[in-house]
Amino acid sequence: MAGVFQVTLLDHIRLSFGGVVHGYKAHSATAQRLARRLWQVRIGEMALLAGALAAAIAAAMRGDLRYVVLSAVLIGLALAVFTFYVAVNLESQIYAHRWCASRLWLIREKYRALLSEMRDGTITLEIVRERRDQLLTELHAITEHAPLVDRPTYQSARQALTAPADSALTDEEIDAFLPQSLRKVPPTARQAS
Repeated sequence: MAGVFQVTLLDHIRLSFGGVVHGYKAHSATAQRLARRLWQVRIGEMALLAGALAAAIAAAMRGDLRYVVLSAVLIGLALAVFTFYVAVNLESQIYAHRWCASRLWLIREKYRALLSEMRDGTITLEIVRERRDQLLTELHAITEHAPLVDRPTYQSARQALTAPADSALTDEEIDAFLPQSLRKVPPTARQAS
């Protein structure tokens, strides 16, 4: 049974590195999507308020009740948009995803450094295992408090890595985020596929 499933220490570290890259991309994409949504909400609110102001000015100048009603409707819609903005609290969600992405970026760089030191042979196997365990502990602390990534964003980040939805990252996909010297798949094999 031992020969059926063998993952080397290097394979484990590379897979963990790939997972961190995926998480980083997913949280970055979520923060960007939420920031766009926040911008759209703010623009919508400003447009409604500008329309309400224009209707109020027209009502004052013309004395037409229709403009008063239009102004009241637009102010009501602006209030509804503002209520959504307050209730959903997009800014804190954006901050949480950016916080998570920045921490994952640091973990990603630590994995790259570990892979470099392994390739150079400058650290012992015992130190590699200690650093791997430290990175897993740091990663757990981050993901334990990480905000959830919605399914569309998760799938989008997954597609950006070009991996099928239910499989682990391939060596080629992991290699895409590593410098040439740390890649597992030779360049000729990548070009042939």
